[in-house]
Amino acid sequence: MKDEELRKLYTIEAFLRHGDLPKPMRDDWTPSFGLDQGKYGIKDEDKAHAYISLNGKLKKSKCEFIEDKNLAQKFLKHVEPKLKKLYPSISINVRNVESSELDYRRKKALEEAKLNSVKLIESLE
Repeated sequence: MKDEELRKLYTIEAFLRHGDLPKPMRDDWTPSFGLDQGKYGIKDEDKAHAYISLNGKLKKSKCEFIEDKNLAQKFLKHVEPKLKKLYPSISINVRNVESSELDYRRKKALEEAKLNSVKLIESLE
C-alpha cells in the first residue's frame, strides 16, 4: 500500500484514564491474579490509549480502518454519548492511520476499509 493511499484511511482512537479501562484491558491485570496494582507503576490517573471497534466498544490493539472521513465522524457522533456515559474521562477523535498500525495488514488495508465502511453505513441506518 502506498503512502498516498494511506492518507485516505481513518481510524477512531480514544484516550481515557487507566482506572476507567475495563479490567481485562488494563496493563496490570492478569486472569489468575486480578489487578496487581502498582506492579508496573501505573496509576489510575495515567492516560491509556485504545481504539473504537465497529460495534462501538473499546479495543486495546488493532485499529479499524475506515475509508471515508465523513462516515468516521458520523460514527463517532453516534457512539460518543454511550462511551462518555460508560467512561467519563474519555476523549475520542478521528485521525489518519499511521503506517505502524498497518503492520501485516498493509496489503489488505484498503479492502478492509471498504468492508468496514459498508458495515458502518448499515449500522447507522
